[in-house]
Amino acid sequence: MAKLEPTVLPNGRKEDVRLHDLRHSFGSLAVGRGASLPMIGKLFGHSQWSTTQRYAHLADDILRRINDETGDRAAAALEAGGGRAS
Repeated sequence: MAKLEPTVLPNGRKEDVRLHDLRHSFGSLAVGRGASLPMIGKLFGHSQWSTTQRYAHLADDILRRINDETGDRAAAALEAGGGRAS
C-alpha cells in the first residue's frame, strides 16, 4: 500500500495517511452528496456491490439530515393531502 506523508493532528500526534483511507473518505463523501453506490463502484472500478459498500460509510449527520427531511416531507404531504404521503 502506498504511503503518504503523515498528517499532524491538532494534538501534535502524527497519523499515517494511506491511499486506502482516501478511497474510503471519497466514497463516504460521494454518498453524502447523493451519489449511488453503483456510481461510486464504477468510479472505483469495482465489479461487486459488496466491495463498494465497505467504502461508503454514512456519517451520522447525513443520516439525521435525510431522516429529518423525509419526515418533514411526509408530514407536509399528510397535512396537504388528507392522509397520504407520496
